[in-house]
Amino acid sequence: MTEKLYYKDAYIKEFSASVISVEERDGGFDVILDRTAFFPEEGGQSSDRGYIDDIFVSHVYEEGGVVHHITDKAPLGKSVTSRLLFDERLEKMQLHTAEHILCGIIHTLFGFDNVGFHLGDDEVTFDVNGVMTREMLDRVEALANEAVFANIEVTAYFPEKEELNSTEYRAKLDLAEGVRLVRIGDVDTCACCAPHVARTGEIGLIKVLDFMKHRGGTRMWLVAGRRALADYREKYENILKISALLSAPQKETAITLEKYIKDTEEIKHALKSARLSLAENMASAVTERVGNAVFVFDGFSIEELRAFSNIARDKIGGILVALSGEEGNYRYVISSNEEISVKIKEINTALSGKGGGRGNMAQGSFSATLVQIKTYFE
Repeated sequence: MTEKLYYKDAYIKEFSASVISVEERDGGFDVILDRTAFFPEEGGQSSDRGYIDDIFVSHVYEEGGVVHHITDKAPLGKSVTSRLLFDERLEKMQLHTAEHILCGIIHTLFGFDNVGFHLGDDEVTFDVNGVMTREMLDRVEALANEAVFANIEVTAYFPEKEELNSTEYRAKLDLAEGVRLVRIGDVDTCACCAPHVARTGEIGLIKVLDFMKHRGGTRMWLVAGRRALADYREKYENILKISALLSAPQKETAITLEKYIKDTEEIKHALKSARLSLAENMASAVTERVGNAVFVFDGFSIEELRAFSNIARDKIGGILVALSGEEGNYRYVISSNEEISVKIKEINTALSGKGGGRGNMAQGSFSATLVQIKTYFE
């Protein structure tokens, strides 16, 4: 059994230990120490990282009470000095304690239980077994930050059996022994094995970023502490850029962008109508002719090709082919005053095409060159 220093003091940054064993594993090494402050991957939280002497510890896991450290090299001596990447540890302590506060308040207000938790390097999510709304979450978030501002003491301990039996606490699993409780004043008491901050004021800020319905309940994304600051900086930089692009004050960017999108949609609609009118006018200018005819347009959509074909095909004695695109990748609309659908398979086979249609019109694309297409039809 490894002596788990993180239970005694979550703020240990460096410690000495003795090497119990070293085994090669998956191109690296699995190192067991007699004592460790590295918290292993457990309870939905990713493990600590750091160094054993000057050897990088990339992952830590626990198995049967023994903590394993995955390294890229083997320690040389039996006595080692280890240090954590403590900025990462503190960040996770802030986030995990924030999750306790949020879940404790949700349980108190609405009776929902925490049924899932993931604390990774990129995002933090937690799940409850009830449906939350944005209004409910705003209320929870406000109370959670009040708990942060109150700088409440956070205590973690292993209670005696009698105290445990008389204590009301949250737990995702039915635990019989070795229960470690994390108490945050009157806000929350929860069974948990992870390190936490000593006082809630160290969290700084708690923000629920997003939420969604999930397996009959709700999944939420949160940031807190350093990650909340990083998230705010990223959003602030984005809003500055948007504000500059729109030439609008920061507080008015949403209203300005909404107007810009509306104006853009109106312009797109007007442009679409103009391009369809252009296609129809070009079709009206087509002179009558016998046999097949191939027309090539620059940048026409399938809809514009159809608009052209609907008018122009009455002036063509055979098959009308309207193309748009580039060499080896042409969109097509093929039409005729007679049934064309029976011929389209033959045409696609000859010109490396795909598509189809009904009656006297078909649409699709050709991989052939323009010369090949014109040669086939003309």
